[in-house]
Parts: sequence; structure tokens; C-alpha cells
Amino acid sequence: MADFETAARPYARAIFELAQDEGKLQQWQDGLQLAASIAADDDVQLLLHRPAMLASDLAELFLSVIAAAGVEVDADFGNLVKLLAENGRLRALPAIATVFETLKQEAEGKIEVRVRSAQELSAEQQEKIASSMAKRLGKEVSLTTEIDENLIAGAIVTAGDLVIDGSASGRMDKLTLALNK
Repeated sequence: MADFETAARPYARAIFELAQDEGKLQQWQDGLQLAASIAADDDVQLLLHRPAMLASDLAELFLSVIAAAGVEVDADFGNLVKLLAENGRLRALPAIATVFETLKQEAEGKIEVRVRSAQELSAEQQEKIASSMAKRLGKEVSLTTEIDENLIAGAIVTAGDLVIDGSASGRMDKLTLALNK
């Protein structure tokens, strides 16, 4: 996804503005999530890398798979898929969906906070982190946690562009840098 994040931002912002103006944020998010999962499929990835496939054929294929999944999309969504196909950007759909979701959460006053910790966090610890981040960011927090034993101890908290590294491995890395100077 990182390869397409820069290309995804302008598309996602334009889609977000259109969806917000039309009051269709959830409809667009659902469509983008489905399109992103289609684009991420290994078999579809093989098709996207075939230069012999026409952009119009790729777009029609995408739209037919979306229709077969039972998701209704409007003409604007169809135009987006066709535009992405023409510009060779269908592989950017997962990144576009991610950026769109972030913009939607921002507009709704929500943010997703990810905590990677060396050990499993208790419910009390999770609540403290969530309330602290909600207070700091002024937004409703959705907390996800994962265990990363490579951190040795502590945790890394990520919220959008904000990264708080309170891990032992992070502190050792800082100490190593300081000693090498």
C-alpha cells in the first residue's frame, strides 16, 4: 500500500468531498472497501499486471465483480473505476480506501489508535490509553491492540501521524544513536 499512498490521497480527497456533498459517505466507504478487497486479491493482481488487458475491460471486470457481490454502485463510482483503470491505478484501491476511511473518521470526530505492546494489555490499561488519547486528540478513540514481543517491554501507540514510542527497544535505539554521536 505504501507504494500507492501518495497517488491515493488526491483520489480519496476528491471522492470524500463528492460523497460528503451527496451525503453518501457510508455508501462510498462500503464500495471502496469491496473494490479494495477485489484489487488486493492475488488472482486480480495477476490481471492488473497484464499489459495486454485493455483498461476498459479491466474496469468492466471490476464493476461486474462488484455487482455480483450485490453491492449497488452509482455512475460516479463506475466513473472512478474507469478513471483508475485508464490511469493504471486500480492497484491503488486499497490505499484509496484507507485514506478515505481516515478522512471519514476525521469528519466524524473519530480516530483509530493502534497500540503495539510487548505483552497483552489489561482492560484497565486499554481504557486508560483510550481515555488519555481521546483527551489529547479531542476525538472519539477506537483502540486496537496487538502483541509484538520484539519490543521487549512497553508499547508503541500510533494515531494517524502521531507515534508515541514507549518501548524498551525504542529507548535502546535512541540510546545507541546518542552513544554513536
